[in-house]
Amino acid sequence: MKLKVLLLLSGIFLLAYFLRILFLPQNSLTFGYDQARDAVVSQEIVKGDFKILGPPSSTPGLYHGVFYYYFLAVPYAISKSPIVAAYWVAFWNTLTVFIVFALAWFLTRKARAALLASIFFAVSWESTQYATWLSNPTIGIWTVPLIYLGLWGWIKEKKLWGPALCGVGLGLSIQADIFLAYHLPPVLLWLWVARKNVSRNSTFLFAFSLIISISTLILSEIKFGFKGFSGVLHLATAQDAIVSSRGLGDFTVLFLNQIGKLFAFQTYPSNLGYGAGIVLVLIITALITWDRNQKISWEPFLATWLFSHITVVTVGGTSTPFLNVGTGPAVSILLGIMIYKWLQNKRVLAAALFLLVMVGNLSKTIKDNPRGSTIFAIQKDMLLSKQIAVIDYTYNNAGGNEFSINSVTSPLWINIVWAYLYDWHGNEKYGYTPTFHGKDQVGQVIALKTYEPTATNFLIIEPLAGIPPRFAQETISEEDSRSSILEEKHWGELVVQKRKLGGLR
Repeated sequence: MKLKVLLLLSGIFLLAYFLRILFLPQNSLTFGYDQARDAVVSQEIVKGDFKILGPPSSTPGLYHGVFYYYFLAVPYAISKSPIVAAYWVAFWNTLTVFIVFALAWFLTRKARAALLASIFFAVSWESTQYATWLSNPTIGIWTVPLIYLGLWGWIKEKKLWGPALCGVGLGLSIQADIFLAYHLPPVLLWLWVARKNVSRNSTFLFAFSLIISISTLILSEIKFGFKGFSGVLHLATAQDAIVSSRGLGDFTVLFLNQIGKLFAFQTYPSNLGYGAGIVLVLIITALITWDRNQKISWEPFLATWLFSHITVVTVGGTSTPFLNVGTGPAVSILLGIMIYKWLQNKRVLAAALFLLVMVGNLSKTIKDNPRGSTIFAIQKDMLLSKQIAVIDYTYNNAGGNEFSINSVTSPLWINIVWAYLYDWHGNEKYGYTPTFHGKDQVGQVIALKTYEPTATNFLIIEPLAGIPPRFAQETISEEDSRSSILEEKHWGELVVQKRKLGGLR
């Protein structure tokens, strides 16, 4: 690689990392139940309590891989701070710049096209959202591109590392999210198309790499009685009421909406229609101009990647945006290649599209990222900055005395988020933690000790999205029966009531 290209690529990497961590110093980080649970489990691994079972999926019986816990154990071995973990995750997200460059270069043999693809990934608003989202699918942002880099290196470049990298990428993607196994059909499709270039030894290397990469999933299935099969059966027999009630038209609209959001989040995220339309036009243009004499060409190769999740639409779960994790880099590569081509004879159009994508993504990043992972968060104000403000408020109002808290949470009546934050921030800063006087927390991985409410106590009410209103009101009514409100403070939708025992409001 020429020095000039290497320097430019390094600059793009630094720009990408800057954009991803831009608001971390202000604690602009979404931190909810999943993040607290994963922090606790990762720190248990650091202490020697090794795991083979990963986070649960939305389908009963199915679990994601355990790799993410070990991945997260690295920053949590350094500090209990979620911010440190976010810097770590953002760094690995940013390394995808080099994967995007490598794949775009192999597809075109044009350094400028590859650099453009890297720039588009660097500024991608969706990718900056994934960069500080502390949840297991986020590692798919770099594991999924590894699948396709390895696949192209295998079937087109005939590189020894191709099948191994493809197998590892697919295995780690399945570890990230069990449903990312939907990338296997495109792999098998291209192996059939390029079957003359696929040897028995290379197939064995791919299969061996894949099995090693998902070995913990296999072990967990054996240890826990093959519960994954019940999860697969649950999906295959359409036991999910929502899924079984949908028709072909519903799934078609769902697929188009999901893929449209994916396209827009890389191009013009402020307008989903325009953003999606731009990418669809580029895909159609690329396929129309595809030289049919070349069966293994970048145009159909990227198309199969871009539309790969169509195979899982009918089994449900596609209402979650992270099912398309790792496909965004394919959009960046498509943009880079097409704009490079247009620079030869359609410079005005190429420049206009370049500026549109850059301004659209950068403006969205500046506008939305101070509010955390807005794509994924159901409870929008579960931000670390606001949570720390709540904790400081309770300590300052307790005046150094003991106090207790109760909470209205999602999931309902599980105080793991506040238990973790009080243990980390509260205990480190103030030297003690409050007690808890709400529902029994027996069986939770971490919890504050449960006692009767103290003279000074607080009720923390999380944003009510995802919390049934009836149950939220039930907890408030219980508090009203034994204490009265002295003060109520709001941090957006995050509410804290300072209370004293006795008397009604």
